[in-house]
Amino acid sequence: MVLCWQDGKALRPSHFRMREFESGDGLVVIDPCLIQSLERVRYQLGARLGVEVEVIITSGTRTETENERLAARLGWVEHGGPVARDSRHLPKYGGIAVDLYVRYRRGDAWAVVPQAEVADACRQHFVFVKADYEDGHVHADNRKE
Repeated sequence: MVLCWQDGKALRPSHFRMREFESGDGLVVIDPCLIQSLERVRYQLGARLGVEVEVIITSGTRTETENERLAARLGWVEHGGPVARDSRHLPKYGGIAVDLYVRYRRGDAWAVVPQAEVADACRQHFVFVKADYEDGHVHADNRKE
């Protein structure tokens, strides 16, 4: 379980689990502001849609080795692919980045919130948002400018 923090004090459990942010090698690095931003996005989209939503984390912490494997499959940014050599998912940035999509229940099935709508919500709570991925996910991070 991941806790929400404010002024160095744990406020309440969040809607996220540490394993959602884990690298394939079992490494987890999470900055508390990442969780706060995710909770705000979850709340905002749920209020806008009038339903409870789930924020699905597809990538949190990523090791250098995992980043290279991903780029071998998808390509580096400078060659037209989606993977940055200096990805904000890397542990050296302190757990500030996440790839995500958002879904909610519609009857017996899941409906995915459109990428543009998720990106709009993320832009209000994250420093950097990228939402031009073909698979519909959104990258959001709280990089230090």
